[in-house]
Amino acid sequence: MSDIFDDVREDDEGLTSTRPTLIGIIVAGLLVATCLIALAVTFFTGLIPTLPLAVFVTIEVVTTGVLAFMMLTSRPKVHKVKFAMATMLSFLLVLMNCGVVKLGMDYLGFTSKIQTQAEESILYDVVVLTTASDDISALDGRVMAEVATDPLGPVVREEVLGLTSVTFQPSPTWVNMVESVVDSSVSSMVIPDALMQVLEDADEAAFGQLKIIASFTVKESSVLEHNPTKRSNDAFILYISGIDTYGSISSRARSDVNMLMVVNPSEGRVLLVNTPRDFYVPFRGQDGLKDKLTHAGVYGIGVSLGTLEDLYDIDIDYYLRINFSSVVEVVDALGGIDVDSEFEFSSQGYDFTVGLNHLDGEQALAFSRHRYSFDGGDRTRGLNQQRVIAGIIDRITAPSILAKYDRTLNAVGGSLETSMPRSAMSDLVKRQISSGTAWQIDTISVDGEGALDYTFTYPEQRLYVMVPDEDTVQAAKQAIREALGE
Repeated sequence: MSDIFDDVREDDEGLTSTRPTLIGIIVAGLLVATCLIALAVTFFTGLIPTLPLAVFVTIEVVTTGVLAFMMLTSRPKVHKVKFAMATMLSFLLVLMNCGVVKLGMDYLGFTSKIQTQAEESILYDVVVLTTASDDISALDGRVMAEVATDPLGPVVREEVLGLTSVTFQPSPTWVNMVESVVDSSVSSMVIPDALMQVLEDADEAAFGQLKIIASFTVKESSVLEHNPTKRSNDAFILYISGIDTYGSISSRARSDVNMLMVVNPSEGRVLLVNTPRDFYVPFRGQDGLKDKLTHAGVYGIGVSLGTLEDLYDIDIDYYLRINFSSVVEVVDALGGIDVDSEFEFSSQGYDFTVGLNHLDGEQALAFSRHRYSFDGGDRTRGLNQQRVIAGIIDRITAPSILAKYDRTLNAVGGSLETSMPRSAMSDLVKRQISSGTAWQIDTISVDGEGALDYTFTYPEQRLYVMVPDEDTVQAAKQAIREALGE
């Protein structure tokens, strides 16, 4: 029996047979299959701009067709050089196709990781007096306070009863609930961790008498239904919410960073608008009741976003949520960033000089969080946060970052949450690839005057707030309109 690779066969007239060899069929099939997959992934991701895409598709199809034809008509023993060249080029093209597929799948994986889910994580704490036992079983048979109006009450009770057997006592407000634990009217309470953060700022004495002995997470669905008005150009507004927590990016917490990023791709312009955390503003959906902007995050990303829309009389297109962990991971994934500091200061063991500073993730976090040694306090911190964001934008759009895209996507993917759809991301990436835009980044911050006033979240006593300076708010509104090209 003849060898399947010994395909030099002659018919009765002495002509060489053109029957394909097995190895030619396998290589040609592999080549065509990877070509089709690469093209499908390329079209689906939409990462390549139109003209380069047309060139890529033409080269891919023509090269694949020629090589497949050569593999199916060449003979290892008759056309040795031709067969060897076709085989080598075929495997090279297969490897290139695999690279295209991997790049596309990495991108799809990245965008799916940072796409927001229709839910938020609410961390609940079981809280007792500091003098009580740390063992949650000690609460068996006792009374635990809960907020009567909590829409997640049934789910929260079920979680608690999985830890200990208690009887629940409804409280009209969370502040009443805290008071009932402090005065020993009840043995414990179950409360969102975000409100414990508020208590720490608002009433240190009460907070100091309490301790957390157990925690669990509850998911809340449909946190945001948002349909902004479509713009006449390709400009958009992205709300960056920096939540005051480490760990899960979907955790509901105070929003310490409230930055609007107005992006105008046609003009290659970005405007960063900072709103201080203590800005005293009416909350969306609370009948005009005012509070610190940072407390809006306690009620979910939708309240924070809506409150800023009302403040600036704008439609916000998308949001991006980050937390303290995100800053570290994103900056490290980018290989560090450069920021220009206006002041010399030290924070968390790091020293920062006037002028350009190259920062890793932990340094960038320390730089963006510090405020106590500045005369401008939270105002200066907001400016430094804008400098960190500008440094990230500069780094992301630098051509050198493409050389390590894999590490960047994998590291950043789990650190961010956004409502921006994949198609919008693809359009922005394609534009950057084709134009190589050097973005002009401008910054502005609204200002106000410190005061003590009652807040919606903690109405029991006056807290420090920043009463808005309307002139700075109007200036910010005008700057936003100009950046949008309106």
